Order: sequence, then structure tokens, then C-alpha cells
Amino acid sequence: MKNRMLLISLLAVAVLAFGIPLQALAQGGPGFGGSANVELTAKRVNSSGPSTGVAGKWLAKEGDNDVKLEIKVEGSKLSGTIENTQFPGVIEFKDGKLEGNTISFSYMRQVGGQDMKISWTGTLSGDELKLKRSVGGGMPGGGR
Repeated sequence: MKNRMLLISLLAVAVLAFGIPLQALAQGGPGFGGSANVELTAKRVNSSGPSTGVAGKWLAKEGDNDVKLEIKVEGSKLSGTIENTQFPGVIEFKDGKLEGNTISFSYMRQVGGQDMKISWTGTLSGDELKLKRSVGGGMPGGGR
């Protein structure tokens, strides 16, 4: 009974924190079993400088929520901040990687008292950044 209540609590956190539709959970889709995989397309936020490379400010929509990225590049190292308006608070990420037009970074976030690793990968194409998020750790069922 205690494990069932924990699972229900964690699923509720997934719905609230990551915007996972209940229908997706019922169908075994994103978020079920410890993964909240999402694909988003971020658009470059207008800047006064030239818009080349992945460095700069980006905005993606996840339903009614904004996902804001500010990316800094130093050689092949990536750092910056990310903020999701559904789950307020700016998070700093470090030790990201840039390989050609592909990026990757991750960070830890506390969700419902559990440490969750949030991993992002992305591919730059002009003024669009195709992003994939995976969430794991802390949830039962083999989170990544």
C-alpha cells in the first residue's frame, strides 16, 4: 500500500511538474515508468548581434509554458541557464557539450523530495534548436 501511494504521488508530480497529460500516463506514454521525454523546437530570441551558432537566448513552447534557454559557448564547452515557467526558477547548467551543431547538457532538480536528472540534447538548424528532454532517476520503473 505504501509503495502504491508513493507511485501515485510521483505520477502526480510528473503531471504537475512536467506537464505530462494524464492521457499519456494512462496509455503508458511519456512519464510512465520514470521518463518524461519531450521534443521541442526553440526559436532564437532576437538579438542585436549576428545569429550564428548556438550561443544566445532561445525560447520554446511546451503547451502554455515557456522554456527559456540562455546558452554560452566556450570552445566545445556549453553552459548557461534554463527556466520553465511551469516549474519556476532559473537553473544553471555546466559541463554541457557542443559537437558540431549538436548540444547536450543535464542538471539535477528536486521534484517531490526526489532527485531527478534532467538531460537535454539538441540540434541547431539555422535559427531553430530541435531539443529533446529526458527525465530520470528517483522514479520507480527504471528511470534513466
